Formats: sequence, C-alpha cells, structure tokens
Amino acid sequence: MQKGNFKPGFLATGVGSVPLTNGEEALELIWKSVPHAPHWPQLPRLGAESSFVGQYLNALVETGVIADVEDPKFQVDAPDWVERMTVFYTLYLEAVEGDQQALDRFGFSSQGGEGFEVFCRNLEHYGTREAVILKGQLSGPVTLGMQITDKNRRSSYYDDTLRDMLVKTLALHAEWQTKQLSQFGLPVLMMIDDPGFYGFGASTHITLKREPLIEELNVIVEGILRQGGIAGVHVCAGMDWTLLFDSKVQVVNFDAYEYMQSMMVLAEPLNRFLTRGGILSWGIVPTSPIAWEETSQSLKIRLEGNIEELVKRGVDESLLRQQSMLTPSCGTGTLPQELAEQVYRLLAGLGGLV
Repeated sequence: MQKGNFKPGFLATGVGSVPLTNGEEALELIWKSVPHAPHWPQLPRLGAESSFVGQYLNALVETGVIADVEDPKFQVDAPDWVERMTVFYTLYLEAVEGDQQALDRFGFSSQGGEGFEVFCRNLEHYGTREAVILKGQLSGPVTLGMQITDKNRRSSYYDDTLRDMLVKTLALHAEWQTKQLSQFGLPVLMMIDDPGFYGFGASTHITLKREPLIEELNVIVEGILRQGGIAGVHVCAGMDWTLLFDSKVQVVNFDAYEYMQSMMVLAEPLNRFLTRGGILSWGIVPTSPIAWEETSQSLKIRLEGNIEELVKRGVDESLLRQQSMLTPSCGTGTLPQELAEQVYRLLAGLGGLV
C-alpha cells in the first residue's frame, strides 16, 4: 500500500474532528457514515488537551519544554531551559533508537487521546468489519508553529530550535500513531492537517520558504512511512499545491467545494503527482450551513463537472478516478451537531453514488 498500490476509487472518509463530547457516540456516526475508511474522532470540545493545538504536545509538556497545553508557550526564559531541552532531545534519541517506552511518550495524554482510545478499543472488540483502511490524523508544523509562541508572543515557527523540537515531536507522534493503528492488520492512512500551508507564497508570510517547508514535512512523512503507513496532508484553503506534490506526501486532501480553482490551474503538476501514484482527496462536502442546501446528487454533479474540467486540461481520467478519495471540506468539530451529522450524511450518500 505504501508503495503506490493504493487505488481508493472514491473511498470516503472524514477529516477528523466532530462536535460531540462522547467518544462512543462520535464513533457511531463515523462507522455509520464511512465504514470502509473509518477514522478516530477528534473531540476538541473536551478541552485543551483534545484541541487542534494541544493534542500532540505530550512529549513537549512532559519534558517541561512547554509548560501548559491551556496556553502553550515554549519556556525559553526558564533558568533551566538548557536542561529541559536536553531532557527532550535525550527522550527523542531514545525513541528513534527503538525504545518503545520513549516512543509512547510522544503519543497522547490520557485525556487528549480519548477519541483515539475509544477507536482502538472498538477495533479490538468488534474487529475491522467492512473497513479496508484505517485513518488517523495529526496537526501540522506550520499551523502549530504559528500558534505556539514563546513568552513574548513570538511564533515558535520562526525560531530554528523551537521549530526543530516541534517537527521532531510531530514526526514521532505520527510514527507512534501509525504503529498503533497498524496492529489491526489494515493499511493506515495518516493525514497531517496543516491549514497554515496556505501562507506559502502570500505577501503576509514571505519568510515561508519552499525547500525548508518540504524538508520539514518530509521529516514527519518519513515517520509514517517507517511504520508502513500512507502519508497525506489536508489543507482547507487554497495554496500552491505543487509544494505538496513535490514532497514525499502520497495523499493531498483539499477543499474542492470552495477552492477548486486553486487545483484547476495546476492540472499538469497534478497529473504528474497522479502518475507517481499520488492520491487526490476531494473535500467536496461543504462544512458550512450551505450543506443544508446540497444533496448527495448535487455534490456528485459538482464532482463530475470538476473531473471533466481537469480532464480537459490534460489530467488522465483513468488515474484520477482510480486515485481519488472523498471527504468533507474541513473538520466538523466547530459545527453544531446537527450540521455535522448532515455533512456526514451527505458524505455517506455521495460515497454510495460515486
């Protein structure tokens, strides 16, 4: 699977977050809607440890590099800052060298991993049922690096040392999560959710450079690949997608409802991506109130129109149809529960139609 044999043929899955606070209820929605590619439910309404920013910082918090997930800041002004960094890098090296206990510390905290633990317990008890692949997710380095600061509110992403620790943390978390899900005997798709990539090329983020962004992303992707996983990136905004096409990423998940034009203008690079075995994951189900105005059939018509236009621009239709997935345009964690359920209903219906 990780070597380009994965041909999803419009397999449907979720982005990750849901607005429920009960893991069992969230999982019931997921299994009902995307039974062939279920994902564990991110539950951001449970609090900071389950949030987009705080959920993947366990190792940084345990080693004292970051003090608190409620208001995460790198403790660069602490008198023992060098000692804290030493503890972190020692733990990192132990995990890289194969110490499972060290690697486990890059997993979730007990609260932050509630949705993940519910998913794993469910798989242990009921098996994988209709699933052909399992999906996990984590937040990406650009978005986290922009939001996690030092005590002077400077974004950690722009500090080489802080960014290095953040990237290493995410790489080992991605490896740990992929390893945990792989024990259930199915291929594992691990998605890196990083909307901050939209800033590349924008005048407001001129310090974001192409090669460093690709190198840092590849570090995290390599953690997934080491465990035999399939690595992808989700960005719920328009961006220069060639940044991802030119990385080791195998699945690109984009908002095809609002930002289709950003992909249309890159038909030739997209075709090269597909030719090397890449997967295009269509975020075609809107995660806004407009979802109430759509039906699975109307979304199918929109999808087919977009495919037709890409084919006109030179994309190989056979590759595109074999190597496509379906998702909502973004996570549903901030939505009212009724709207989130509508999004998953539309996704399930669309998956059946396509």
